[in-house]
Amino acid sequence: MSDNRDEKLETLLRSRRIEPASSDLTQRIILKAQRTSQIKTPPFWQSVRDLFGEFHLPKPAYVLASALVLGVVIGFSAPQETHLAVDDSGVSIQGFLSADEALL
Repeated sequence: MSDNRDEKLETLLRSRRIEPASSDLTQRIILKAQRTSQIKTPPFWQSVRDLFGEFHLPKPAYVLASALVLGVVIGFSAPQETHLAVDDSGVSIQGFLSADEALL
C-alpha cells in the first residue's frame, strides 16, 4: 500500500507545473545585494548585551526559583562553624539543622 502512495506522490510531483525563472533574475539578485548593507562588527557592549539577551529567563517565577535555589546552595556550602575569637557563644544560622540537636 505504501508503494502505491509513493507512486502517486511521484506522479503528482512530476505532473506539477514548474515556472521558469525570469531572465533578469541574476541581475535583480545582484542589485538587491548591492543595496543591502554589509554586516559590521558590533561594539563590545552590544555583543555582551546580545549574549545576555540569549540567556534570559522567560518567566519571573523561574528567576525567583533560581535565586532561591542558588541561595540554598550557597548557604549549605558555607562553613557551619567559624572559629572567631570575638564570640564563641553565638548561635550558627545552620545550628538548627545539625543532627545532634533536637528541635522539640
